[in-house]
Amino acid sequence: MLWSPYLAGRAPAAWADPDTFDPDRFLGLTDAQRVLADEAWVPFGRGPRMCVGFALAQMELTLIVARLAQRLDLTPTALRPPDPAGLIVSRPVGGAPMFVAPRSPQMAPGS
Repeated sequence: MLWSPYLAGRAPAAWADPDTFDPDRFLGLTDAQRVLADEAWVPFGRGPRMCVGFALAQMELTLIVARLAQRLDLTPTALRPPDPAGLIVSRPVGGAPMFVAPRSPQMAPGS
């Protein structure tokens, strides 16, 4: 048996429109919806075999994304989101090409 986080995260029973990127779907959930969402979104696994690097990975990701957002303006080159590939670890088909431009100093807090 193989557990696929990709498929679990796109379960129609958990999400109204599972293939649409909608971070707002996590806002205002009822207790029952939150339990279902917690079971559907498991990027680091669960229980005794949960990834030991979970907290470090989340902290690093938060810091890296924050620093990039402070210093760079990233704009996708494609007109629509790339199709996902892979069932264990998802990645965009053909990558996710971006136009990258430095932010002006007044737009980059803390620089």
